[in-house]
Amino acid sequence: MEAEFNLTNFNLKSVFDQNNLDYFDQSILRREILPNGKSRSFVNDTPVNLDVLKIIGENLIDIHTQHQSLSVSNNSFFFNLIDSLAEQKNIVKNFTEALQNYNDIQNELEKLNRLNKSLSNDKDYFSYLHKELDDANLISGEQEKIESKLKLVKNSEQIKLFVSQIEHILYSSDESLENKVFSLNSILDNLSKLTDQFSEIKTRLNSLLIELSDIQSDFNNPNLKLIDDVSELNSLENRINLIYDLQKKHNVGSVDDLINKKNNLKKQLDESGNVEIDIKDLEVKLTAKHSLLLELSKKISNSRKKIIPILKSDLESLLANLGMKNSSFNFIINKSSNFNKFGLDEIEVMFSANKGISHAPLFKIASGGELSRILLSVKYVLSKHSKLPTMIFDEIDTGVSGEIAAKISKILLEISKEIQLIVITHLPQVAARASQHLKVDKINSKDTVKTIVTLLSENERREELARMLSGAKITDAARK
Repeated sequence: MEAEFNLTNFNLKSVFDQNNLDYFDQSILRREILPNGKSRSFVNDTPVNLDVLKIIGENLIDIHTQHQSLSVSNNSFFFNLIDSLAEQKNIVKNFTEALQNYNDIQNELEKLNRLNKSLSNDKDYFSYLHKELDDANLISGEQEKIESKLKLVKNSEQIKLFVSQIEHILYSSDESLENKVFSLNSILDNLSKLTDQFSEIKTRLNSLLIELSDIQSDFNNPNLKLIDDVSELNSLENRINLIYDLQKKHNVGSVDDLINKKNNLKKQLDESGNVEIDIKDLEVKLTAKHSLLLELSKKISNSRKKIIPILKSDLESLLANLGMKNSSFNFIINKSSNFNKFGLDEIEVMFSANKGISHAPLFKIASGGELSRILLSVKYVLSKHSKLPTMIFDEIDTGVSGEIAAKISKILLEISKEIQLIVITHLPQVAARASQHLKVDKINSKDTVKTIVTLLSENERREELARMLSGAKITDAARK
């Protein structure tokens, strides 16, 4: 299925831009439906999803069917009609965008209020936990150092014994390792006077003496001194017990984990303050947006109230020409308690077909034939203000008599002077007004139903109109 449109006068470039499509004044829309039921959509040979095709299509064609009364029996249809007549589509669009922004701010504000309530409930507890960790002045790596010192203290007697034994072997006794190395060194001094063969060994032995001296220095290192001060020991034990208690409380295994916990608690407390600031900012924005919506909705409502008498007069005049001389409308606009996408208005469309009959909701009181004429009149008024290139009417003439059908055909002809009109009809009075005819036939076969559409010649058009008048057997009177 393919359709070509001339878009020169319809300001649709922005619609193409919004959907990342190249714009051409002559544009082709195409949809391919494959035998397996899958489909593909194209705009100017560029693949698009079906939603994009619908968005563009809605800006190009208005389709009226027999069942449209079901879809127009709501506020949207009549607000669109009235706003088109009032030439305020742009301000309504601005309002709709502002309302969306207002709702977004409101939703964000509600979310932040919920978060703030949750944070407030926990704030005191989090503050206590953070202060406890902050007062502990935790230092990364201190746990390992304290545990090492305490291990040293708890094994101090054994360590002292082992150190004493080592020092005795290395330095203290006559048979100490140091004395033996010195003796060796003395012998090598005597050897070196007789030969150079042992010079390398002497060098290595000198290195050993130096190493023994370093070892002795390390044993005398203050860092290896054992803790004998009871108060220092108590301090270490208190410190490690504090660390263990905090780790157990927060279910972590290291000082670094406790430091991270403290930082996270600080972040949560900071967020609580930031949330309160964000809430105040959003409240200011929401108030400003609310004022804007009130201002726009007031302008929109005033324009509607001004245009409604004109719409009422036009519709009643058109219906009078269609045989409904005593019909009348009442468009009642009430103020809504909440914003909707059309402002702060609610609309009731009341109708009476005859004198002395009270007005009642249009779609409850009008008959099928009356609805056809009413909707045609609405479409006629809309066509004078619509920027659509094409309108399609599917049996707009359902349920009307021959005389009224002829009047309907005149209105359709008038609409066709403004825009392209495609009409599906079974009434010859309506079909006769067209400048071109397509005949639609359905052929049933064993497995499938085929639809054949034929463009009729001038003579074929006359024959088909005559067939619509007289039935299967075409009479000369019908031809005439």
